[in-house]
Amino acid sequence: MATVTLGDIRAARERIAGKVERTSIVLSASLSERLGVPVHLKLEHRQTTGSFKLRGASNAVASLDAEEKARGVVAASTGNHGRALAHAAKLEGMRAVICMSRLVPKNKLDEIRRLGAEVRIVGNSQDDAQQEVERLVTEEGLVMLPPFDHPA
Repeated sequence: MATVTLGDIRAARERIAGKVERTSIVLSASLSERLGVPVHLKLEHRQTTGSFKLRGASNAVASLDAEEKARGVVAASTGNHGRALAHAAKLEGMRAVICMSRLVPKNKLDEIRRLGAEVRIVGNSQDDAQQEVERLVTEEGLVMLPPFDHPA
């Protein structure tokens, strides 16, 4: 995997500006005391979708070209990435398909659907969901945006 440069970080910041919340950073007195150094926490749970995953999903979607956006996106998820990708795709008016196993709680499925994504329930594991993602990439031409290890 390529090294992420400061320029890459600045470009990502520009791409996601206005699409994510600027969350607070607070000093954790208890962690600072325990570790003997100042520890600050970034309150990413305050993002619209409830986690830091919105930053990566928004950046990945914003990095797609027009042809890729027209094809739509797909990912396997157990919740947070799926919710973030559904939100990011909705902002761009794109199709999003989120593949999940039968073990994912209903409230997570409902929230992803509420955001306009198509949810595919596949098998009993994340591996099963990922196989469906790969099938959709091959057969329908969707763009895979994984929850981690993505260059954007």
